[in-house]
Amino acid sequence: MLPMLGLGRALRQQGWQVKALVSPVFEAAVQAAGLEFRPLGTREDYDRAQHDPDLHSLKRGLKAVGRVLEQYLQQSYDELILEIDNSFEPTVLIGTTLSFPIRLAQEVRGLPTVSVHLSPAVFRSNIRPPVLSPLGPLPGWLPRWLLAGFWWLSDRLLLDRFLGGPLNRMRARMGLKPVRGVMDAWMNQVDLALGLFPEWFFPPPPDWPANLQLTGFPLWDLDSDQALSAELGQWLDEGEPPLIFTGGTAFATMKPFYESCVQAASILGRRALVLTRHTSNLPDALPEYVRRVEYAPFSQLLPRAAAIVHHGGIGTVAQALAAGIPQLVVPRAHDQFDNAHRVEVLEAGLWCRTASPERIAEGLGELLNNPHYRHLNFRVSSGLELAAQKITALANSQPNSESAFRR
Repeated sequence: MLPMLGLGRALRQQGWQVKALVSPVFEAAVQAAGLEFRPLGTREDYDRAQHDPDLHSLKRGLKAVGRVLEQYLQQSYDELILEIDNSFEPTVLIGTTLSFPIRLAQEVRGLPTVSVHLSPAVFRSNIRPPVLSPLGPLPGWLPRWLLAGFWWLSDRLLLDRFLGGPLNRMRARMGLKPVRGVMDAWMNQVDLALGLFPEWFFPPPPDWPANLQLTGFPLWDLDSDQALSAELGQWLDEGEPPLIFTGGTAFATMKPFYESCVQAASILGRRALVLTRHTSNLPDALPEYVRRVEYAPFSQLLPRAAAIVHHGGIGTVAQALAAGIPQLVVPRAHDQFDNAHRVEVLEAGLWCRTASPERIAEGLGELLNNPHYRHLNFRVSSGLELAAQKITALANSQPNSESAFRR
């Protein structure tokens, strides 16, 4: 959510009126970014999804995402069409990888549409395929025809079934033809696709979508212009830079991960800070050398840390690269395996394949004691302004684009 709010803020600064259709959980964050909030679903709906243990399961994650799509797709589309019909000014639709209502509205209303992709893993390639499992990258000697067959099979057995199923049931109700390759051809049939990551993070292979443009990581968090809380700042000042543990602040079913991290800190005898909004993630008792906060802006916190252990979310990867601290990535599902692989390729950290206290402690020991990881320096700058400029250029290129497109 933070990357899209940051993009909306950048568009707002360029003169756009930006409306965000999101869960009420994010109402305060939307308003803090200076955007117009439009509710989608309820807080209870959001909490139910975040407490679903299948959502970040390797075997059941895709099916869980499909359940969420089934729940929100019709309502999201109806709310989006209502906003379009109530607008007296030209409109550009902007959504993330799974924003199927945006694509549907594009088909029905013919509006300029932008897809925003946060991670390279969403793009398939027969030349440089993403890493989609804990087994690691596919062998480089595999012929391209075999990779093409793999993508075809994954569409038929998984993606078109669990993600395309809810979409095509809705399309049938709308009198639209079903689609195949929902996460391939259909997903990329937009006016502009933006990859919010730099080229050096994943050099684009020739068979990526022709309408894709890379802008750089969306380095923005809600309190990026503010100092850390006085209490947290004092704790940081009182000792050596701590270890940071986060499994994604929104996820509520990661207690084993946090328990292993806390035990690893004990093995190493290091101070640590746990970031999670959910007390259900916490061990029964935290040692005195471990603190917990619900949220802290990474742009302010990570430069003061020794290392970070995290789930492999692309936003956390980017913030750790920007801070120049080593990362131990413990991926669970989705794009996290590819992000962990990229961290290792860039020699910015390690992929921890077993989330036991001993393995986490071993990985952290390597990161803390290897001189290479003390001098990380990547060319990281925010791509939000550039992304907003590209969206504005798209809007101004439309046949009816006048100054009204910017207001």
